[in-house]
Amino acid sequence: MNEENHETSLAVWDVPSPVIAGRRATLKVGIACSSGCDLAGTRIDVHNETGLRVGGGRVLSPPWPGTTALYWAELDVAAPETEGDHSWTLEATSPEPSHTQATSIVRFVASRPPEHRVTVEVIDKATGMRVTGVELRLGRFRATTNDAGMADVEVPGGTYEVCAWKIGYDVLSHTAHVAGDTTIQLEMTAAPEAEQPYWM
Repeated sequence: MNEENHETSLAVWDVPSPVIAGRRATLKVGIACSSGCDLAGTRIDVHNETGLRVGGGRVLSPPWPGTTALYWAELDVAAPETEGDHSWTLEATSPEPSHTQATSIVRFVASRPPEHRVTVEVIDKATGMRVTGVELRLGRFRATTNDAGMADVEVPGGTYEVCAWKIGYDVLSHTAHVAGDTTIQLEMTAAPEAEQPYWM
């Protein structure tokens, strides 16, 4: 009698954003079985758009912290040589024939290598105090201000739209030309509190 096949699924996280063209990148991948089987030793292969294998490895024990059966690995992958939108296809092959092959496609953006460090300081326009936890985007590069209201981002030279947002503040957009290491100061304005409805 044949054993019933077990469904497996892949999860992928910690993909760099963006990936740097021509360099190595790391990402985390996990595999789980619908029946909670031990999948340690499962091989994960990563292929580019042409089908060329560009990375891979085997998942190990123990499972990811806080889970009982998500077996995972950190994979080293060769990034594409060109800028733009790309994808990797991940395939998991279990040593146990009762487990189905799992596949996942990861889409990502590749950028040319960074050349300059941009330091961003975010302050509250009304109080002059630095603002922590502000989400920043410079083109396709992202960062978050630290406890000192500062963030460092390494980017290639060029002109960028710098966007900043945090709950409780108006979204801020600013254009910056980066030709060398530089510091940008952004002033954010607290958003007015929404009026509460008054019920009779």
